Amino acid sequence: MMINFIIVLAIVAIGALLGNVLLTVEARVSQTRNRVRGTRGTLDRLEGTIRRLHREEESLHAEIEELMRNTVDLRKAQTEAQRRLSEAQGRRRPQILILTDRRNPNDKEWLVTVANPQLGEIDANHPLAADWARGREYLVWAESEREAAERANRRFSARPGYQVKSVTAVKADLYATDTARSAA
Repeated sequence: MMINFIIVLAIVAIGALLGNVLLTVEARVSQTRNRVRGTRGTLDRLEGTIRRLHREEESLHAEIEELMRNTVDLRKAQTEAQRRLSEAQGRRRPQILILTDRRNPNDKEWLVTVANPQLGEIDANHPLAADWARGREYLVWAESEREAAERANRRFSARPGYQVKSVTAVKADLYATDTARSAA
């Protein structure tokens, strides 16, 4: 009987041991299933994020292409505007400046072109640099061409780089005096 009792006790002990092993295995399997489930959830979220990022990337590429097309169109428009501005500046009526308002009765009107190319060399950003490089026209009253050039030289000789490029007679009297108008 004792042997039966020991056998039953051994069977119960082995059953308890196997039960503990089974509970431990079941707990680990449950933990592994939870981990797999969590990993699958994380994987699904990551795949969703990747799909969203791909969609955003495609929309950004489309937006970049549209912006590039707009930039090209705007640069074409800018080039056209600059061309029209250059044409308008080329057609611009030359500005005639009066050198002095002193006029003698026998004086004639002369257009004297005074230039200073050094101004552009010293300061290319100066607003009148291109104007001075081409030459600016001054209305000068003098009896002769030589005297008109001398008056312009006297006016600009104190500053370096200024030079008289040309002197031409004005065909029509631009600023006739009252006596000249009444005589005509």
